[in-house]
Amino acid sequence: MSEAGDARVGRRLLQRTYQPGRMRALPLTSGPPRAAHLDPDAPRVVVRWDGQRWKLVAIVADLAAAQELMRPAKPGPELW
Repeated sequence: MSEAGDARVGRRLLQRTYQPGRMRALPLTSGPPRAAHLDPDAPRVVVRWDGQRWKLVAIVADLAAAQELMRPAKPGPELW
């Protein structure tokens, strides 16, 4: 693939990966970021990508609170 083709593929990958509105929950612990399941009780910072940079949304108590903020429950069919 040519250099121009590589650049085009790279740009498309970044556009798909970092779409505006995408949210992340990062642990507030020392050291490099690790998998979420390794320290679920650690406080988290929730950030949202606005197309140019990550913006702070909230600081929450743990992983469960971060997931609830990032993925609110959607109304669905009633259970029987």
